[in-house]
Amino acid sequence: MTAAILAVPMYYYWEFLTKGMSPTAATLRLNQMEKEGVPDFTLPDLAGRPVSLSQFKGKVILVNLWASWCAPCVKEFPSLKRLVEHYKGKLVVLAASHDHNRDDLESFIKAFGDVPADFVIVWDKDRITSGLFGTDQLPDTYIITKEYKLIRKVAGDQNWDEPNALRFFNEVTGLE
Repeated sequence: MTAAILAVPMYYYWEFLTKGMSPTAATLRLNQMEKEGVPDFTLPDLAGRPVSLSQFKGKVILVNLWASWCAPCVKEFPSLKRLVEHYKGKLVVLAASHDHNRDDLESFIKAFGDVPADFVIVWDKDRITSGLFGTDQLPDTYIITKEYKLIRKVAGDQNWDEPNALRFFNEVTGLE
C-alpha cells in the first residue's frame, strides 16, 4: 500500500526531471534535415511569379522566415540587405514573409526601399516554410551551402553585417 502511495508522486517527479531530455519538434526537424536534406518549396514573389528554393543551388542561401508585424524581423531586415550587397552575387537571401495580408507586406517593402537582386522576397501566407523547417518563432534563418546542405539555423534577430557576424558567416560558408 505504501509503495502504491509513493509511486504516484515518484512518477510525477521523474516526469518533471526528464521533461527537458526529449528533443523539441523543431530540433527533431533540424536533425531530419541534416540527414535527409533541405526541403524544397515554391512560393510566389511580389510579382506573383513562382520561386523555388532549389533554383538557387550553387549559391549560399539564407532562408529567412519573417513578418512585417514582428519587431525583431523589422530590426534585422536592413542588415540582411547589406549582407547580400556585401557578397555581391555569391549569396541569396530568400525571405519568406509570414504576413497575413499582402498590403502589410507591400507597405513594409515600400518603407525599406528597393532590395538587391539577390534578396528575393516571397509571400508565405499559409506558413508552409514554418512547417517544413520546424520554425516556431520569427525571425528564423537557415544557412544552406552551395551544395544545398543545411549548416546552421540562427534563431532570433541578428545584425548580419557587423564584423563578428561576417567572420562567423565567412567561416561557416567559405565565402569571403
